Amino acid sequence: MAMSQTDAARLPSPGTGSSFGKPADHMRNIGTSLEPATMDLGVAQTPVEQFFVCSGSPAPRIDPEQWHLRLHGDAATTPVKITWKQLDALPTTTVHSWLECAGNGRAMYELAAGYVPAPTAQDTPWILGAMGMATWSGPTLSSVLELAGIGDNAQWIGPCGLDVDNDEGEAAAMCLPIDKALRPDTIVATAMNGQPLVGAHGAPARLVVPGWVGAYWVKWLDSIEISTDWIPSWRADVYYRRRLADGTDLGPATAHPIKSCLALPWPATFQVDGESLEIRGYARCGVNPVASVEYSIDDGPWRNADLDHIEASAESPWVWQPFNFRWSAEPGAHQIRTRAYDTEGNTQPDHLDFHPNTVLWNAVTRHPVTVT
Repeated sequence: MAMSQTDAARLPSPGTGSSFGKPADHMRNIGTSLEPATMDLGVAQTPVEQFFVCSGSPAPRIDPEQWHLRLHGDAATTPVKITWKQLDALPTTTVHSWLECAGNGRAMYELAAGYVPAPTAQDTPWILGAMGMATWSGPTLSSVLELAGIGDNAQWIGPCGLDVDNDEGEAAAMCLPIDKALRPDTIVATAMNGQPLVGAHGAPARLVVPGWVGAYWVKWLDSIEISTDWIPSWRADVYYRRRLADGTDLGPATAHPIKSCLALPWPATFQVDGESLEIRGYARCGVNPVASVEYSIDDGPWRNADLDHIEASAESPWVWQPFNFRWSAEPGAHQIRTRAYDTEGNTQPDHLDFHPNTVLWNAVTRHPVTVT
């Protein structure tokens, strides 16, 4: 007997690098999530085998032939279930975009800022590697929703995944406004870096919501609600929120703030023989393109880093901005800081107040480096 979609989703997969189809020496395990073992994450693309995996439960194993996507809601003209063949027959759009977990840099609240983690912050202790740059392909979300009809009163879209064994006790779900959902670069991805999407990254289909935190990029899509009202879920209402240190809620966490980091281990150690070092890193912003990046060594003057050109940048505002600079390093302990600016002049804060859920880290970070 063929497995139902739900039964397939509940098949357990151990949370190891090999079970996610990635070489074990490329990743470090954090529960059922994987962080790259190196911060050298590529320039134009991060290889799939090196791309982080953020998952609150083992990855579902889903047979596309048994899979369907339910489109429903009070603002859906004609609720419908579509098959993989119907989805795959829609016109394809390609989007170049970086993806980053809202909690990337969670460990920096303690390691760099010195905060004592709160009980509510006991989540994946990402260092800085929960991000990657990829080329995503699939139909636009708008073309998928049109199969059910989008009512004039539609205000919210609620994607829901098949990863049902999360700590919150419900399937992974978020809520995004209709204007973001209908953008031509918000897609239902079925391919990544020119290859069919793999199970670790949401096969057979996942959302791509450029610029916004990874929670909206729902993997292993099961259903999408088209609604006149906000669609509640634990992730949208409780966890992925902007908050003050005292817990005051400032609304949903959506677009990533401007940020930068180095393509170096934390902490980093170099052995030099008189040659200057090439230091590389990544800047990105979920609101505006990155305009420039500066660096400072040991609290010295800020200097301009060189920006690497990515061919896809001309056709997508969502590529990250790799940068580099040369450093004539002397033996000893050092600190390197970087800060990025967007096209509106916004930059990273020198200090970031504690966040109860330790998300959205983007402070100027003192990266420790030892030179021998």
